[in-house]
Amino acid sequence: MEKIYAFTDEYGGFGWNFSKEGVSTHFIITAIIVEEQNVDNLKLSMETIRQKHNFQKSEMKSSKIGKNHKRRLSIIQDLKELPFSIFSVVVDKRECERMPGLRYKKSFYKFMNNILHKELRRAFSNLVIVADEIGGSDYMKSFSSYVYARQELPNLLGETEFSFCASQNDILIQLADFISGTFAFAYDPTRRSDDTPPYLQILKSKIIRIMIYPQTFESYKINNSAIAEDYDETIAELCFRQAALFLKHNNDNEDDDEIKAQVIVLDYLLFRFMNNDTRGYISTKELKSQLEHMGYSDISTSTFRLRIICKLRDKGVIIASSPKGYKIPSKEAELYDFVNHGASVVIPMLERLRKCRDLVRLATNNELDLFAHDEFKKLKRYFDDTYEDVII
Repeated sequence: MEKIYAFTDEYGGFGWNFSKEGVSTHFIITAIIVEEQNVDNLKLSMETIRQKHNFQKSEMKSSKIGKNHKRRLSIIQDLKELPFSIFSVVVDKRECERMPGLRYKKSFYKFMNNILHKELRRAFSNLVIVADEIGGSDYMKSFSSYVYARQELPNLLGETEFSFCASQNDILIQLADFISGTFAFAYDPTRRSDDTPPYLQILKSKIIRIMIYPQTFESYKINNSAIAEDYDETIAELCFRQAALFLKHNNDNEDDDEIKAQVIVLDYLLFRFMNNDTRGYISTKELKSQLEHMGYSDISTSTFRLRIICKLRDKGVIIASSPKGYKIPSKEAELYDFVNHGASVVIPMLERLRKCRDLVRLATNNELDLFAHDEFKKLKRYFDDTYEDVII
């Protein structure tokens, strides 16, 4: 099987003070996808373009072109017929602020690494990734550590290989930089202006996919996401739909504080479902932290469980739980986590009710049945119908 090469570079970096000059609102990673047989010829063609557009002996970097759109468009016109394709991940950092862990540089770059390279490994089984070598940027330093840590694990990445090359020595890494910087004009509002050309439309024929992160309810597709590979599509679709429907119907509720708190928690659960490929359970502490950020700092753990989680379930939202926390389920095993956890609470409670009822009936010679009142008729029916099964 012929190898596919992916030459990668990025636009933007870590930083959250968006009012500060030079802090990008977006982080864009681009992979230039090339078939092995075309690599050498593509490099020769790119070198010709670099010289034609007066980069002299310097790199063909997007930052050197800046907002000279006439020059950028001229370069793009020369690129359009060359044998490469584009895969990019575009991260809106403004929408990532709800994930506290990403506010740390190391965690941020690790997370971004995982998004791109998981998707590349999913798409291509025989892949060589060529990235800018250590020393270029914080992102590349983090990516290098990410790669070297995994190279020690045989077969973890299938046939995928990694190599590093200084961007000044590889014109295709420079091409990845050029495309990432070009896409910034489409996504980063600090880069756009009235005379910005429609670069996405112009490069449409070269684009395989642009993955937007984080995803929205409207754009999210189960079978085209970073969801864990062992997911069950029917279960994942059902659980996603139920959660999204609740948010759609209740997002605009400004009067009921309890529903507003439910929306905050479910929005975070669904955000993690759509955008976190590890699909881990989210602790009560982390969910309560989200509430605190939104002004709900006085909610006790018992109130959280009874007035938020239980109420959401009462309204048809499927939330799995375990000792590790809560999550929107994506597979059968997670539903059983919920069933097992619920059974461990409900069955002992029912057994205590049964014993109390039986003792009172025995002591009163069956004259007093605690479940005879109308408000307990469902309990009475349950115990009467299952009496033989639960009696010890």
